[in-house]
Amino acid sequence: MGGTGDTPFSMALLAGGCAGTSVDVALFPIDTIKTRCQAKEGFFAAGGFKGIYRGLTAAAAGSAPGAALFFSTYETVKPIVKSQIGDRPVAVQGCAASAGEIMACLVRVPTEVVKQRMQAGQYGSLKEAAKTIMTKEGPMGFYTGYFTTVMREIPFALIQFPLWERMKKEIGDWQGCPTSPWQGALCGSLAGSFSAAVTTPLDVAKTRQMLGQSSGGFATTISEVYGEGGALALFRGVGPRTFWIGLGGFVFFGAYEKSTSLFRGSGVWG
Repeated sequence: MGGTGDTPFSMALLAGGCAGTSVDVALFPIDTIKTRCQAKEGFFAAGGFKGIYRGLTAAAAGSAPGAALFFSTYETVKPIVKSQIGDRPVAVQGCAASAGEIMACLVRVPTEVVKQRMQAGQYGSLKEAAKTIMTKEGPMGFYTGYFTTVMREIPFALIQFPLWERMKKEIGDWQGCPTSPWQGALCGSLAGSFSAAVTTPLDVAKTRQMLGQSSGGFATTISEVYGEGGALALFRGVGPRTFWIGLGGFVFFGAYEKSTSLFRGSGVWG
């Protein structure tokens, strides 16, 4: 990253795990506030500011493997796509990020379902949540909202990652050397904030489905939310979401860039 060439699979796996855990644990309270803002019953009825760390165990359990799976897929797919379509950065990064999100969601969605239901006060513990979902909904209950999540993550990734890579390239070209970890973190924060704001309606739909507050699929959920308050209802939680992902982007990409920098310096990868 930052102009140092392709990142090896195992390095991306470890660095992604470090990045995912760092951001999910550090910024969990903001994520809880965002989830409660988007709940059908409203922020205070869903718990308000009480128990804002409820669901942290579920988030922590899925953050490292989810982020590791994303970055290892992203870094692996980039050179493959580039060899097929040539040096077209936006298309290459967009395709690689989309592939990464599809794979990461296999891990992320089950933990998101448990985490968000705990955040909304539906369950008091990880054990209770997992047991109840399995009993009432079966294994597929953990994948409620999977396709809606993917529909949210792919547009998000198509905006965020090309922006992140492009900003790093421009800064690197301007200063005559690769970007530093903190510069990469700042680029990630800006790219994440913009991407988060414009994809909020998709996030609202995903949250409603995962909380069991939707009577149908993506289109039905969007229609139901719109019926509650028009376009503004589709942007519920946009403030906390943008702030969380903007700040989270700084931590996430900063941790990823710093981890890859340290790993490269260790000599283990040659």
